[in-house]
Amino acid sequence: IFKWREELKRRAWEAAERVAASVEGTVLLVGSYARGDYGEDSDIDVLVVGRFSEPPHRRLPGLKTPPGVEVIALNLEEALKVVEKCYPLALDIALGIVIKDDLGVAQQLISTAKHCAAQKRL
Repeated sequence: IFKWREELKRRAWEAAERVAASVEGTVLLVGSYARGDYGEDSDIDVLVVGRFSEPPHRRLPGLKTPPGVEVIALNLEEALKVVEKCYPLALDIALGIVIKDDLGVAQQLISTAKHCAAQKRL
């Protein structure tokens, strides 16, 4: 079982790296693969924080993702709002794994999200 889970994790990491190589911005692996509660049927959630001005459905039109990869594209203002207002995605960001950080905001997002998560537990 250990080797099987490691193989799933390796595939998730490689998929997130492929997304990161195709976009400009800050990229985090979030969701079940970041939390560690992934299984064979889990999708791979990748958060891309970029300098987007387009509506969400037009942000990454040419991005090709493998089956089972879900990309969440936010601009910096939206990402900050998520962690500052403690939206549900903030809890995933708190445990996010940084793939790349072109915008230099990953640690700020994670730190703010961790603070939010800690307050939610009170």
